[in-house]
Amino acid sequence: MSKNKIESNKKELSNFTAELENLQDLMIENNHIEGIYGDGKSLVNNKVFRIEHDFADQLYMRKMYMPANSVVVSAVHHTEHFWFLLKGIILVTTDGETVQHIAPCYTKSMKGAKRLIVASEDVLFINVHKNPTNTQELEEIEQSLYSMTVEEYNKKEKLCQE
Repeated sequence: MSKNKIESNKKELSNFTAELENLQDLMIENNHIEGIYGDGKSLVNNKVFRIEHDFADQLYMRKMYMPANSVVVSAVHHTEHFWFLLKGIILVTTDGETVQHIAPCYTKSMKGAKRLIVASEDVLFINVHKNPTNTQELEEIEQSLYSMTVEEYNKKEKLCQE
């Protein structure tokens, strides 16, 4: 896709989401700097941002640890689901609206939202997703549940026209 078409698609997004994707692009460009992670192709899972997975009948649980004073630009979720903050305090900004979450708490994550998450303390949170096929293949799960950009999300959801 041409750079002009990408820029045109970003203009169609909300200003907040477009700026968030610009921040994500900047982080990807600078991922060679210590403390900046992500390649824009898959979810970050390393010693700093640890992810653990668990499964139950038709359920997938993703547990993520975020260190204090860290920032995450989220993937875009393809499903509405619940997430639980078990430890810490985070600020979650979606479409320019910021909500503080103090553990323990839970909330519903809406389908299609891209978020900026800032941890002011060490954080542990869990996302619980439906997994109707009971697959334990993480690549398959990630492909069905997440997109890294709104453009990818729209293509998967067949919302954008080619």
